[in-house]
Amino acid sequence: MPKLGMGPIRREQICRAATTLLAREGFAGTTMRMVAEEAGVSTGMLNHYFENRLDLLSQALAYSSERSLARYRDAIEGISPGRERLEALLDSILGSDPDGTETWRVWITAYAESLHEPRIRSVMQERLVLWFELLETALEDLAPDDEPLFSTAYRLDAILKGLAMQGLMVDDVEQRYADVREAIVAMTLGVAVRVPD
Repeated sequence: MPKLGMGPIRREQICRAATTLLAREGFAGTTMRMVAEEAGVSTGMLNHYFENRLDLLSQALAYSSERSLARYRDAIEGISPGRERLEALLDSILGSDPDGTETWRVWITAYAESLHEPRIRSVMQERLVLWFELLETALEDLAPDDEPLFSTAYRLDAILKGLAMQGLMVDDVEQRYADVREAIVAMTLGVAVRVPD
């Protein structure tokens, strides 16, 4: 059996460090040197795997996106289509775990850079295809009869992104997320509900 080279391990180690720094410092505040130090590698090694900061952001986005999608898929695996599956996905997405918060911060950083960088936009579009596939799976059998499933998924996406951005701006978001979770389920099912102030 051939030995696994250090390349994939080092790349993941660097992507993990880049994700941490991008979430904490943003793109403008993250340098290649900082990432190398966080990852415990030389800048020469970093430059071997990543051509520049945009490349690093692109790959960190893909890395954090894949990890979060895996968590979300695991959360709904084996749950039959319907409300319970949607609620399991929302609990996973709206949870207060550090990985989830980090993922949202990296995405927000990437959105800002994508306004000026076609390469980042391209990576985001690739990742969003997978994200919308997951949302459509979670919404199976729940979309209103008069609305295509992808339209319901787009509405859910917009609400989740808005909540994530709001949540990152306040210190105590757990109760707010619990309140809006029910509002999202009600919206998806077409039921009127009032979200507490």
